[in-house]
Amino acid sequence: MSGTLIFKVEGAEHEIELDGAHAPHTLAKLMAALPATVDIHCAKIAGSHIMWPVPFVASVEGGSDVLAMPPGAFFFWPERQYLEITYAALQAESASVNYLGKLKGDMAWLRDYAGRQRHDQGRKFFTAEVFVLDEIEGRPLAETAQATTGAGARGLTPISLQRVREARIAAWTAPPEDVETLLSRRGLNIPFGPLVMAEGELRKLHELLWRLWNQRRRRDDAERARIAVFALEAAITRVGGFCHMRTTAAVLQDGIACLEAGETPQDDVLTELILYVGRMAAWLDLHICWWPMNELTLEALGAQRE
Repeated sequence: MSGTLIFKVEGAEHEIELDGAHAPHTLAKLMAALPATVDIHCAKIAGSHIMWPVPFVASVEGGSDVLAMPPGAFFFWPERQYLEITYAALQAESASVNYLGKLKGDMAWLRDYAGRQRHDQGRKFFTAEVFVLDEIEGRPLAETAQATTGAGARGLTPISLQRVREARIAAWTAPPEDVETLLSRRGLNIPFGPLVMAEGELRKLHELLWRLWNQRRRRDDAERARIAVFALEAAITRVGGFCHMRTTAAVLQDGIACLEAGETPQDDVLTELILYVGRMAAWLDLHICWWPMNELTLEALGAQRE
């Protein structure tokens, strides 16, 4: 599978040359999810890249070392369901990612854009349009337009799973009310404390659920269900009890009900939860001023040493 992906940002179109030799199944899922308008997130640790969440789940395919990604690499991070583009060598992190292609042309624009985006995240939103320029190996794009999120219905859908699915669809459409409710709270270190705690708890839960989904051949369903329920209960305590994201906690509780009932294929339930929890964490992430907070931390450390 080959073709050209367009990453349109700030009115300019930038071409990404797709390479399906390394991760064809992941690339097919990406094609089915396009066109899309995405929200751009800043790097936290790796440094020289931008990223955006996508509504599909995939395993490691090809297994490229993220630190070996060259400038301009376009790849999918399976554990996090993020697509990423680099503009220089990455400085940290360890993971296997799915290589999908390379940004064409000069990368000066990306370096400049990423610098502005990371310093302004939390103060303003950055978005981009992503679509395919031409046909994929002669197949019209319409043929790739298939559903990519969630599990297919198999018989009657339990009401708890239906609620999780509806919450997942809503979360990928717009920021849920729970996010605005958290941001509107005021008090000592509020909303910042609950914001970073909820984002961290949801991100940790999100990655753990993906690991359970990805280990379906190494762990039986009973073991995976026990681990998932334990993790969901812990997240409910933090996200619902400490951060007062009551609706989010109720969705996670529905996830527990699905897993304990065992009426739906476990991978279907985990997929819904992964996509819901990951999207909720991403909405919260957009409001965190990561780089200004790092500068404040460096300033504080300097003052301590003085």
